[in-house]
Amino acid sequence: MSRKGFTLIELLVVIAIIAILAAILFPVFAQAREKARAISCLSNAKQIGTASAMYSQDYDETVIPWFVRTGLPRDNWRHDLHSWAQNLQPYIKNGAPVDPVSADFSGVGPTGMMACPSFGPEKMSKAAAAPDCDGDPIVAYYPALWYHAHFGIGFGKAAYDDTCTQPAPHYYFAGSDVRVEIMRLAQVQRVSEAVIVSDGMTGILNNGSHSFGTTMGCEATDAHQGGGTHVFLDSHAKRINRNSERYLDQDSGGCWYKKYYSIDK
Repeated sequence: MSRKGFTLIELLVVIAIIAILAAILFPVFAQAREKARAISCLSNAKQIGTASAMYSQDYDETVIPWFVRTGLPRDNWRHDLHSWAQNLQPYIKNGAPVDPVSADFSGVGPTGMMACPSFGPEKMSKAAAAPDCDGDPIVAYYPALWYHAHFGIGFGKAAYDDTCTQPAPHYYFAGSDVRVEIMRLAQVQRVSEAVIVSDGMTGILNNGSHSFGTTMGCEATDAHQGGGTHVFLDSHAKRINRNSERYLDQDSGGCWYKKYYSIDK
């Protein structure tokens, strides 16, 4: 009586083939998952862009501030401030920050469309530490005590530099800071190329004093596989590869400036 079966060598060959296929396919699956997350984040960003444009229409063509004062006393929840994520709620009704139940909170995430499934504090900190960004991992920002958003917003004249060299180009961020300037859309020369929101963060920092902060721009360098999501003042959103602050242009006077972060050029 004859019996048929697999030899040990044949089984080992099959196992080796399966292992090789897994090694090839698993990274592909991971990339596909990240691509889906990036698409979700971009979809949310487009809605944020539309809401920001609606805010500007309702507030005399001004650019939404990254925070406004409420008149309430300062506490751990920072009820003395309203973030831009809170001020957009009448238009999007999604992603409203929810107060942590205890005053001793840490690592509280954003909700709804203000959350990005690809967000990673280590990626943001690494991007910030790069020489062509802040040169500082800004560890007080990541991880935050309480995220209002996995997006950051421009803060206008508070981010301004008048140098014009290629290594140190001029910049004047879109955005409003109530302590410095409320920006009007009429001030912006190229609304379709002026970034107002990007991958980043807005929330209460872990610096020991419950300070409120936001960060955007070059910190989005590697938010989504070597690029980041960016929202422009005309309300459209798109991915920009690598560091969006190193896309430079030069005006007729020879001044080098950051293409997406110079509202006066």
